[in-house]
Amino acid sequence: MKKTRRMIAAAVLAAIMTFSGCQESQVVENGGIENPEVTEAVTSEPEETTTEATTTTKATTTTKRTTTTTTTTEPEETAPEEEAEAVTAATAAQTPVYTQAPAVTTAPATPAQTYATTLSHVSGYRYGNVKYEIKHDFAYMRDLNTDFVGWLKVDDTPIDLPILQATDNKFYLEHDFWGNYDYTKVGCSFADCHVPITETSRPDNIVIYGHNIRTGAGLAKLTNYYPARYGSLNFYITHPLISFECLDGGKSQYVVFAGMFVNTQTKHGDVFNYYQIRQFTSESLFYRYFEAVFDRSVFYNPDLDIKYGDKFLTLSTCYYPFGANIDTRFVVFARQVRKGEKTINTMNAYTNKSPLYFNYYYQVNGGSWAGRKWAESLIQGYSDWKKDHP
Repeated sequence: MKKTRRMIAAAVLAAIMTFSGCQESQVVENGGIENPEVTEAVTSEPEETTTEATTTTKATTTTKRTTTTTTTTEPEETAPEEEAEAVTAATAAQTPVYTQAPAVTTAPATPAQTYATTLSHVSGYRYGNVKYEIKHDFAYMRDLNTDFVGWLKVDDTPIDLPILQATDNKFYLEHDFWGNYDYTKVGCSFADCHVPITETSRPDNIVIYGHNIRTGAGLAKLTNYYPARYGSLNFYITHPLISFECLDGGKSQYVVFAGMFVNTQTKHGDVFNYYQIRQFTSESLFYRYFEAVFDRSVFYNPDLDIKYGDKFLTLSTCYYPFGANIDTRFVVFARQVRKGEKTINTMNAYTNKSPLYFNYYYQVNGGSWAGRKWAESLIQGYSDWKKDHP
């Protein structure tokens, strides 16, 4: 009889636990805990963020569940090979691979690293919190940061710097070479992410972005090519060449042939998305793109031309003569110096008195576009193409 009473009492207790939601969690083979009701409750409450810390021993598995009302951005999952690379990087930081180790400083701590995980890209810097110095040495730089793809230089200017390429066009706007969040907002100069620059290939048009820093750092000196700012073309005449050295070891010279001042927001006028054309997949695309560039160019050089098949470099920086609320850019275009091209003449370059600007520019300064005035000979083959494409 006592045994029967105990069995009845146990059955009643089990029923009460089931009704109150205290049923026992089921332990799964991988050592985790499977509880459908908890999972459903978490996914049905998006305004809350739930985290589960699970500890496992040989005998038992315990789950601690905490809930906060703060919305956070979930970091991307880390693949096993990325975790392995992180371990390798941490080890390498303790034992540098160089015979003569570069000077080091301590990087800013946790806040920058925490912020970085909320973005779609994580820096390819290999050495944790150790900041090795930047050198114009490709093997050295590539080993420090796998995002390193080249070196940009304009003689006699601060534009003498490494170029990075991430998997997005946001990360290096506010992160330094070492992948730390840059509270000074200097960031790094970087190539557009859409067409990878590798040891065996590069885009037809390499687009590089960089901040315009008041100290002259970054790509600030690009605005010196704007004659309206300094009243002359002296900077262009004396600095027509830009060098870009890629991973393949090739150092290419590019000659500047155009520059333009453009808006980025439709509320200020039509937007020319110069950065979207990185590969010239047809002659028509090439001609349409560069007729739009020449319409807007603030200067011309009659002794330079471009042709379908040339390679190009486009450099873009922010420029705010109307104030920070009017988002505008100054952009410089250069083509690769052709084989056998020994002399670059800039003495006949002249200012375009009526480049195509945007509505807000004309609202402030008056005037309007006087129409296309540039010589069609600036683009080889353009006149013949235009006959069939009016």
